[in-house]
Amino acid sequence: MDSPMGNVEQRVVRVVADWCGPQDTDVTAQSRLADLGLDSLTLLEVSLGLQKEFGVAVDDEQMAEAVTVAELVGLVKERLPADE
Repeated sequence: MDSPMGNVEQRVVRVVADWCGPQDTDVTAQSRLADLGLDSLTLLEVSLGLQKEFGVAVDDEQMAEAVTVAELVGLVKERLPADE
């Protein structure tokens, strides 16, 4: 079984995919947020989704500066307790 830290990427990808709507595009860690159609309002919703999923808050400014899903993964991992 994967460790909680090991599946952070999968969980972030799932949260982002939930906000991409009915697109045929596969969401991966390398996906660019703009290419997925995520605007500033949608990124706010993604931020709330990440907070609900992981129990950590990501600063709105940092969310707005993120370019890829992998960068969101990094922001979440920075905020998780070290023992997770």
